[in-house]
Amino acid sequence: MYQAPLNRLGNRLGHCVGIGLGLLAAGCIIFPPKIHYNSYMQPSELSSDVESYRTEEDGSVSYVAEGLRVNVDYLTDAELNALLPEDSQREEYSTNPYTYGDEVEGDVGYVPNRFSVFRVSVFNQTFAKVEFDPLEVDLLTDQGESLHAYGIPSTSPNQSFERYYRGLRGQSGNEFYRFEVRMGHVRSLGYAEDQPIFKGESYSGLIVFDTLNPQVKKVRFVLPQFALKFDEFGRVIESIDCHFDFDRHIEKWTVEEHASAGSPSQ
Repeated sequence: MYQAPLNRLGNRLGHCVGIGLGLLAAGCIIFPPKIHYNSYMQPSELSSDVESYRTEEDGSVSYVAEGLRVNVDYLTDAELNALLPEDSQREEYSTNPYTYGDEVEGDVGYVPNRFSVFRVSVFNQTFAKVEFDPLEVDLLTDQGESLHAYGIPSTSPNQSFERYYRGLRGQSGNEFYRFEVRMGHVRSLGYAEDQPIFKGESYSGLIVFDTLNPQVKKVRFVLPQFALKFDEFGRVIESIDCHFDFDRHIEKWTVEEHASAGSPSQ
């Protein structure tokens, strides 16, 4: 008369074991191998008839004319994390506004790019004042895309950091704090609007676009209407259009685990 409960207990144990084995099998799918991933850019080869542009030893590109130098370089996630190391080591709570910090995306096994980030540096030794609008800068890809630069406030005409991070912000006090930290970094590091560079001065800031599709191999950073001269009323009377070409490269491979998970530590 006690056989039936024992059978039920055995069935339950077998069911639990089956669930456990299923979870272990699922774990192999949920947690893929660790992947090395790095997306970076190098200046495209300049043709011999392009006299105003030159590639620099640090991997950037410069437009040079009459005592003016406009320098553009692409920043990898590693370089962006190095700018804000304390904000890039908290996994999902990282407050680096330009990257995901060290948060590995479980579906792919690596940290993907959050944005495409370029640093623009202007050195003015000749003109009374030079200036350009960072919101007018576009990034053209060999896939036919035209990406618009991110602005900071929610009133920006195209993309906006404030709108982007408000959309991700939760309702807790910690979420509001992390939002303010990110926005503070964007305001201090981003290329500011209405930023004149007077004679003898230099200025540098970041210009940001959406992340690129994996298929993209070439991009053109287009900086239009760079103002060189103004009249007595502050209206532009002379400007130039600059563009900077880059080749995109992606490193991606599985990281070999030299020690098995079950081997004892030495």
